[in-house]
Amino acid sequence: MNRKIFAELVAKTNNDVSKITSELIKETFDVTLDKTHNTIVDYTLDIDRECLHRYFAHHWPTDMKKWKHSGLQLIDQVNDLNPRAVLDVGCGANEFKGKIHNLIGLDPYNHHADFQIDLLDFRPMEKFDVILALGSINFGGQNKIIAEVSKCVNMLEEDGMIIFRVNPGIQHDKPEAKWIEFYAWNVPFIIELAGMFNLKVLDIKDDSNKRKYFVYRKVK
Repeated sequence: MNRKIFAELVAKTNNDVSKITSELIKETFDVTLDKTHNTIVDYTLDIDRECLHRYFAHHWPTDMKKWKHSGLQLIDQVNDLNPRAVLDVGCGANEFKGKIHNLIGLDPYNHHADFQIDLLDFRPMEKFDVILALGSINFGGQNKIIAEVSKCVNMLEEDGMIIFRVNPGIQHDKPEAKWIEFYAWNVPFIIELAGMFNLKVLDIKDDSNKRKYFVYRKVK
């Protein structure tokens, strides 16, 4: 759950859910929410979803050329593995489509994705040899991050690889990103997740823009 949005709603309403109106939501978060809820938590989840959609559908610039380890160089790196099936989680404009063999793109906000759906709602018919998660498993609290990593592990073939680029908690400077909660990834947590899901850490590097690049292999 997005703690920034939740705290703002509690402060604005003195913890009284009946005071949450569509006008208050629009004035505070600059998003439109037509439905009503019985709890502040439910409002928080929907407002968070709308803030993410607004930012990543309309304001997020995609530039795979700027990354030292997790950009266009991944094309040859992944193709050299001769993958049968590749999933790009949070693919954005689906830039790797047609460049990385047998790749499908998943993104809840971008119409260029092959499947425009949330990761946790995705029900694939196959498992994947390689999963890319380049800046996409990065939003919300630790429980959400763990749930999304778990989903990826469950979709991965034995001996398959997950390639990550993650944010150490740096807030984006665009005003549309004000209410987005960026999870503060760090190396101890990366290693902790590996132990949690029986993954082998193949690589951890500093990427461009203070991001972290790392690779897991699913242990047989």
